[in-house]
Amino acid sequence: MREQNRPNPSRERERPSFGRHPMENLLIYDGLCGFCNRSIRWLLRHDKFDRLRFAPQQSVLAENILACHGIDRQAMPDSNSVYLVVHINSPDESLLLRSDVTVHALLLLGGVWKALGLCLQIIPRSLRDWVYTLIARNRFRIAGRYESCPLPTKEERAKFVGLTGSSV
Repeated sequence: MREQNRPNPSRERERPSFGRHPMENLLIYDGLCGFCNRSIRWLLRHDKFDRLRFAPQQSVLAENILACHGIDRQAMPDSNSVYLVVHINSPDESLLLRSDVTVHALLLLGGVWKALGLCLQIIPRSLRDWVYTLIARNRFRIAGRYESCPLPTKEERAKFVGLTGSSV
């Protein structure tokens, strides 16, 4: 799997604190997107090994992490991408985007989902990204748009980082 971006040490950012929840993989998604929120709910149900944490792109935390990887907040909506930071806060930290996020998330889920991820990995990235971009461009037509980021349930909240108040 291609690593997209390594953090730039010259870019200053506050290192996020994740409290008592260990985290190695942070999935950053568009919190206003209905399709993205449904995808996150699906991942929550299938993350049996507790390998993923989530943060909406609209959070300050996501902005800081993405800025460290050279992604500007203004560019996020135009990129139509979800992001996965793997090995967060370690020297091996890297950023995946578009279809690589889907593949890696499936691999992390294990079981039959890992097998699906391995099958998708065989498909050339250019073709996977083309399909990803087609869906991403139409995601609001597919599943709507929220006015503010929906908050997770009390049970789900431990899997989310960077949330503040009643909306993000």
